[in-house]
Amino acid sequence: MELSLNSLKPAKGSRRKAVRVGRGIGSGMGKTCGRGIKGAGARKSAHKRPGFEGGQMPMKIRLPKFGFWSKKATITTDVPLNDLNRVEGDVIDLEALQKAHLVTKKIKFVKIVLSRVPSFNKKVTVKGLGVTKGAKAAIEAAGGTIEVAKYITDAADRRAASQKRSAAKSKARIDKVLKEGIKKPAKKAKAEKKA
Repeated sequence: MELSLNSLKPAKGSRRKAVRVGRGIGSGMGKTCGRGIKGAGARKSAHKRPGFEGGQMPMKIRLPKFGFWSKKATITTDVPLNDLNRVEGDVIDLEALQKAHLVTKKIKFVKIVLSRVPSFNKKVTVKGLGVTKGAKAAIEAAGGTIEVAKYITDAADRRAASQKRSAAKSKARIDKVLKEGIKKPAKKAKAEKKA
């Protein structure tokens, strides 16, 4: 069949007829028009929020929750070690990766990961990027150097400080128990129990 403007028509089932409500009880949508009797849902402007189930516990609350959505994940990516061969120059940083079209402009954090079959032998200096242990060993074996990114050192410092605080708190709790002993709550007198 030749296609022409006068023969164009929607695909079968793509355009359903609108239900005409309030046209007699024989239609099944007469009188209350499928809205039930009274209440917020029967009004013209019900203003029900998305997910509202008429006071019933909504599905979004009934279902169990797990995991979380990381905002940082949208601006973070990994770059295989072998792809660094495509970067021109001796210094590899975020700007150099963007020029080589290995990462997009929206990416702010990059980690270099070891390729399955490493074939990297350039002597380069990696600046301001995260590097895995395997990739670090391969870069240093090729005579390159790595300057650790500031955000990585800052994160390590925060982690160390947090561990130090936790250790100090637990030590203080243990010392208190050793000094004062485990104290059981005093038993109440019968008169106090009745009150």
